[in-house]
Amino acid sequence: MANLDRNTITKLRKLLPLLASDHAGEVAATVAAIMRTLESAGACLHDLVALIDKPPRVVEKVVYRDREPEPKAEPARSPVSAVYIIETGRMLLNAAFLHDRERTFVSNMVVRAELSGDQFTMTVKQHIWFRELETRHREMEAAHA
Repeated sequence: MANLDRNTITKLRKLLPLLASDHAGEVAATVAAIMRTLESAGACLHDLVALIDKPPRVVEKVVYRDREPEPKAEPARSPVSAVYIIETGRMLLNAAFLHDRERTFVSNMVVRAELSGDQFTMTVKQHIWFRELETRHREMEAAHA
């Protein structure tokens, strides 16, 4: 069995689809071209069939890493008094101005503060949002007073 080189396989890959032609002359010319290509490589149709039957060659890629990827950092946390969150959160929940998403956020923070106690923390973004809601509430109270 002859080994077919890359150029021969490339030529055969271009010729084989031409066998599907509706014109008998094209099919005959394609067969002749395939035979010439195989003969020039020192192979025959049996070698081509053996190549098709052969399972695909598995190529393993080895990836080298200089160091382990760094774990993703957790978002920065802001220590906040649980008592402050509970009291302010309840005040905000009693106000009628909160949208559904804001109300859900504040109620989640209050529940977490009640459960966590002194270990309660918030992300910086959560703390900023909570303070903005409190500020908005105080401004609305002052405007209506």
